[in-house]
Amino acid sequence: MIFAFLAALPWIPIFRWIDIFDSGNNFGRGNLAFVFAYAAAAVGFNLIVGHAGVLGLAHAGFFGFGAYGTAILSAPAECTGEGCEPIVRVAQSGYDWPFLLAVPMVCLVAALIGVLVGFPAARLKGFFLAIATLALGELIIKIIQLDDDIWRGLKTNSGTGKQVSLFMIPGLDRTLSAYMLALVALIIVFVAYAILTERRLGRTLKAVRDIDIATGPIGISSTYYKLVAFALSAVAAALAGAAWAQNSAFVNPSSFRTRLLVFLLVVLIVGGVGRLWGPLVGAVFFVWLRQEVQDTQKLLFLIIGIALILAVLVMPDGIVSLPSRISGSQWAKGVRSRLRFLRFRS
Repeated sequence: MIFAFLAALPWIPIFRWIDIFDSGNNFGRGNLAFVFAYAAAAVGFNLIVGHAGVLGLAHAGFFGFGAYGTAILSAPAECTGEGCEPIVRVAQSGYDWPFLLAVPMVCLVAALIGVLVGFPAARLKGFFLAIATLALGELIIKIIQLDDDIWRGLKTNSGTGKQVSLFMIPGLDRTLSAYMLALVALIIVFVAYAILTERRLGRTLKAVRDIDIATGPIGISSTYYKLVAFALSAVAAALAGAAWAQNSAFVNPSSFRTRLLVFLLVVLIVGGVGRLWGPLVGAVFFVWLRQEVQDTQKLLFLIIGIALILAVLVMPDGIVSLPSRISGSQWAKGVRSRLRFLRFRS
């Protein structure tokens, strides 16, 4: 129901009073598309951190891999032969794959890389695991920055930024297409997360998280399930990165460094770790905050730091836990008891 509402939102813009999320114009639609992309990435992050209990910090690297992978594969090939018009901007040259073929291919490769990352990481714990996966995420971005001989058409603007070949949904303009692609990515990741975590995989990941040392004697391979979590998390991040790139129309490695990892942590922690709707609520909060203080990056990081501290100390279960916390408070119980008393007297 919520996703049907979000799909119809561009045609029934009821949030006109919030300029940042006014779906009646391209600015609001673009911000909502970023919300969906960040939320999709955070759902995958939630699987590995919230359910598997593995502090894997390579998520920003997989997000960048999805953005760059689809940009490189789907961009038109540079024309160098006779009788054809050469591409003016080198940043546009690529391999001319159909976008709908490039996305699943990139997600598949991301899953394989996630498994390779997971093999050494599954044997590490705590601080060592965090540092190792953070380094692997940075390694992915460094590989993207390799010489033009490796990545055809990647060099531009004295760096490695790349023009994204936009996929247009028939009947929709660029912004609406990006909006719908990001929403589809969120729906795919969200539905897969909801189904998997309610089945054996989700229950086993929780067991691995809570009693890792006891899973071996009862025939559960914690390494295997951690590898599955790494692979699925990488797929979610890559799919979100592809949707993000369609909305941004230009990708650059600087967008996928440690700063992005901090942003995804904010989305996850502020929204609610291990909560179904936490990533979406956290993404709305983050995109709203970033737009409000976009002129001052230092202020953004200051507020992010304060928000993380408050979330950990005051709302450890995130914003989505507020309704249950309020309903379970002594104040709410007192109000309910008074209402029952008044109904009884009447």
